[in-house]
Amino acid sequence: MSDQQHNAAHEEEEEFNVYDMLPPAGTIIGEATEEEMEAAAALEVRHYAFMRLQDSYIQFDGSSYKELLKDFQELEFDSAKFWRAIARRLQVPYEWPIRIDHANGPIYIGETEDSRDVEESAE
Repeated sequence: MSDQQHNAAHEEEEEFNVYDMLPPAGTIIGEATEEEMEAAAALEVRHYAFMRLQDSYIQFDGSSYKELLKDFQELEFDSAKFWRAIARRLQVPYEWPIRIDHANGPIYIGETEDSRDVEESAE
């Protein structure tokens, strides 16, 4: 193997970090369809409903707990399926924190802990 082939093979082995190419929070990376905007809004409503339920400190019996757990799992599955499809269509890593403005349609990069740290250090 020549040095050039060895170097090319070594470069292919280097680890790739999907966060190295993450655009800054707020960067618009695409446009959502009407269907995607509706689906994103519906998922967010379900998410907030569960969050409010958790904040209510309600006691549940075993069967209610199992039913709620099933609903939580269904929400997580539906959410993951939806966001995987969006990431695949935009050809961006699923791990990126993408959001949809369900009123106007832009798909953008959401905030991360790193982006909040950058904002705080700028102040």
